[in-house]
Amino acid sequence: MLEKQPQTVLSVEVKDFSRLSHIHWRAPTVMGVGFLLGIVLMGLHHALYQTLSGEPADHALLQLWAIRGGTAIAFLSKLAMAIGTGVAYDQWMWVDLHAKPHEIGSLDSMFAVLGNAFEFLAVGVWVRRPVLAFLAAVTWLLPISAIITPGTLSIQPVIVATNGTLKVPQREYTTNNNLYCGVTTNGDTTMYATMATGLLNPTFSTVLSNSVLPVQSSSSNLTYNLQFFGPAISCDLAGGEAFAWAKKAMLQYENMTDSRVFYFGWAPQPGWGPEVNGSFFASTDVQIGNNRLDFTSQDAARVFIYLNTTGVDESGNRIPGFAGEPEAQMMTCKLYNASYAAHFEVKSTGAQFITASPTFENWMPALATMQGTPAEPLVSRQMNMQAVMEAFAMMVTGPITYSNDVNFPTTNSVYSLGMNQALFPSRPGLTQTEMTMRQARQNEMLFQNITLSMRYSVVSGHIGPDSTTAPANRQVFQSQFVYEPRTLLIAYGISALFALICVLLGVHALLRNGASYTSSFSTIVRVTRDRALSRLIADEGDLQGAEPVPKHIRRAGVRLGRNAKSGSPTYASSWI
Repeated sequence: MLEKQPQTVLSVEVKDFSRLSHIHWRAPTVMGVGFLLGIVLMGLHHALYQTLSGEPADHALLQLWAIRGGTAIAFLSKLAMAIGTGVAYDQWMWVDLHAKPHEIGSLDSMFAVLGNAFEFLAVGVWVRRPVLAFLAAVTWLLPISAIITPGTLSIQPVIVATNGTLKVPQREYTTNNNLYCGVTTNGDTTMYATMATGLLNPTFSTVLSNSVLPVQSSSSNLTYNLQFFGPAISCDLAGGEAFAWAKKAMLQYENMTDSRVFYFGWAPQPGWGPEVNGSFFASTDVQIGNNRLDFTSQDAARVFIYLNTTGVDESGNRIPGFAGEPEAQMMTCKLYNASYAAHFEVKSTGAQFITASPTFENWMPALATMQGTPAEPLVSRQMNMQAVMEAFAMMVTGPITYSNDVNFPTTNSVYSLGMNQALFPSRPGLTQTEMTMRQARQNEMLFQNITLSMRYSVVSGHIGPDSTTAPANRQVFQSQFVYEPRTLLIAYGISALFALICVLLGVHALLRNGASYTSSFSTIVRVTRDRALSRLIADEGDLQGAEPVPKHIRRAGVRLGRNAKSGSPTYASSWI
C-alpha cells in the first residue's frame, strides 16, 4: 500500500477545511427545524390540554380522542427532536473520527448505537467518548416525555357550582296554623296555656344532639342563607341584688335539706323577690318546673341559674375529701326578639353544617294574656316565641343536689344536664365565674339550636308547612378534563433543554469539522478506500460481511478523514 505524501494531504486539508463551504445546508437545517418543530408541538400540546381543562367530559368519544390527540402530539414532538439530536450525534461522531484512530469494533458501536440500544453495553467505548455517549443517550431518552405528558390530562369528578333559587320549608311564627303552644280565647283576648306537645320533639332531640337537627336532605351539595326574626336569649352574670336574694334563700334551703346545691335553674314566679326564703326552692312547682315562664318580670322574660361547682367533678359527682370553702355564682338568661342571619350547608353525603348569628332587637316579656286572636300575626308571633322560651326553660330548670351524707346519691332533675354531658357546667381548671360564663354561652347556643330546629328541621318525618325562597348555590359532581400543566411543562422543559444542548453541540461539531457528515454507507465508503483494508478482509468468509465480525477485523485500527495524514501506514490503516 502506497502512502500519500503528507504535504499533499495537508494542502488539500487547508484548501477544503479552512472554509465552511463543505457544511451542507441539510444538517444545520434538520437540527434547527427539528428542535423548533418539537418546541412548537410541545406548545400545541399545552394549548390543547389547556383548552380542554375544565370542560365537561360527558362523551366517551371526546374522552378517547382527547387522550389520543395528546399522545400523537407527544410522539411527534419527541420524533422531531430525536431527528435533530440524531444529526447532532452524527456531526460529533465525525469530530471523534477525525481526532484519532479507532478500532473497528468501536466503530461498529458508534455507527449502530442510534438504532440498537444494546451498543451501550460496550461501556469502554462510551467512557472514552462522553460527549458522544451523552448525545446518544439523550436521543434514546427523549421518548420518556411522550410517556409522561399525555397523562397530564385526566378525567375526574369535579364539583360544579350553579346559582339559583331554592324553596325552603319552614314553620312560620306569625301564622295561626303554626301555633307552638296551647291557647284559650275569650272574645278578642288570647290567653297562653302551655307549650304544645309538638315542640317537645325538636327540643329534646336538639338537647340530645347538642346541635341543630337536620334540615331537608338534598341529592347535591347546597349552600344558602336565610334571614328571619325569631326568639333569642342573652345570658350573663346576675345582678348583685338578685344574686344576694338567691344566696340567702339557697343557704336556708341547703340547711333545710341537709344538702349542697350544685345547680339550680328556675323562672321567676310568685314568691321570688327580696323576701324569698328556702321554702321557695323547696316548692314542688320550682323543683319540677311546673311554672316555666316568667310572667312576673315587666321587661324581658327570665331564667335564673345558680351554680356552685366547688368540690364537684366534671360529671357532677362530689370530690371525696374536699374541704374547700364553697363558692357560688348565678346567671340570668333574658328573652329577646332577634334578627337571625342563618347559613346552611347541606351535603349530598348527608352531612350538614348550620350556623346562625342573631342580632338582638328588643327584649320580650312573657304575656299570660294578650289582646287579639291567634289569627293576628302579632299575637301568634308573641305566643310562639314565648313557647320556645318555655321549651328552653323546661330543659334547664330544676336542681342538682347532693346530700351532706356521703351515703346518699346525687339528685339530678335537670333534663339538659341529665341527657347531655356536653352541656354540663363543671370543668377542671376553671373558676366559678369562668364556669358560669361558659354555661351562659352553652345556654345561648342551646336556645339558638332549638329555635333553628323548630323552624327549619325535619321533625318526626315532617317538614314545615310554609316555605320561603332563598338564593342558593348548588354543587354537583361533573366529569371534567383536569389538566396538570406543571407536570407537562417540567417534562417538556427537561426534554427541550437537553435537546438544545445536543443541537448546540452539533453546531459546534459542524464548525469544528468544517463540513457536515452523515452515518450513511456512502459516507463510510468515501472515507475508507484503501488496499490495506482489502488485504485485511481478503478471506472469502470475511467478504460476505456476515455476523459476527471476526476478531482480527474488530481489533484493527482505522484512520479516517484528516486523521489519516498522521502515523505510519500499516495493513490496518486507511485514509482519503
